[in-house]
Amino acid sequence: MAGARIEVEVDAATATAALDYVSVKLSPEGRTLLLSDIGEYLLRSTRDRAAQELSPDGEHWRALEPNYAKWKSGKRPGVPILKFDNHMIGDQLSRQVEGDTLLMGTNAPYGAAHQFGADINIPAHQAEVFFHHAKGEVSPQFVNKAKSNFAQAVTIPAHTVTLPARPWLGVSDVDADEIVTLSRDHLLGNMPGAAS
Repeated sequence: MAGARIEVEVDAATATAALDYVSVKLSPEGRTLLLSDIGEYLLRSTRDRAAQELSPDGEHWRALEPNYAKWKSGKRPGVPILKFDNHMIGDQLSRQVEGDTLLMGTNAPYGAAHQFGADINIPAHQAEVFFHHAKGEVSPQFVNKAKSNFAQAVTIPAHTVTLPARPWLGVSDVDADEIVTLSRDHLLGNMPGAAS
């Protein structure tokens, strides 16, 4: 899975004891079912957090830079931080069970950049800027192409855009509690005499 992926580590002694217990008490099919249920829960939880613009730690994502926020509000008014077209970053999340491992992540190329932050190098390039020409003068203000009657080719120099980290993958405290509950329910469901 390309894009972004996280690994969650817990206290080794506790995890080893719990995993040993699960391995003994659940069949391989039971463990796969448990991991699938945990994965489905984490998909929903991660999407819900992304819609609220929260990290797994409950911190609000850093706001958009003012200039970009102004530009985006003109292009896509009311659209949240990590959404531009039709998809929110959490919409491109997937899960996969491989043996006794649950993998979660996204193949969206920007998934890792949003999770960890990134420096994006923009090479020098040509662009066309638009102005309005009236009464023998060109206004110094840029206008959109539809309102323009004068265009000029310019070279935009190479530059770097720093994308701040906005963590969206991970396990919150609420998620950890739910994982314990799901595990307990699966284990109780496999105990002799337990109600199905």
